[in-house]
Amino acid sequence: MDKLIELTEELKKELDELPLFIEYKRVKEEFENSKEIQDLKREIVRAKNENRIEDHKALLEKYNSHPLVINYLNLEDEVRQYLKEISEILNKK
Repeated sequence: MDKLIELTEELKKELDELPLFIEYKRVKEEFENSKEIQDLKREIVRAKNENRIEDHKALLEKYNSHPLVINYLNLEDEVRQYLKEISEILNKK
């Protein structure tokens, strides 16, 4: 079992060094710390709670078309697919 843990830690270290994962972590941090994105999320929730349907739609569209959001979601999907492939390989054995 120690060998399995060791190999898993080694795999994680290797993944952490891949350009895809490095870029994902960088963009994720930027996304999570973006005041603009946080403010936009609050405005979306406020518009929904206040039943301002047209404002809510417009704000949601603005959020979904924001370059940082698009980049983050695309990278997140790529990472998820990569990890899924690894999982499928591991589950074959």
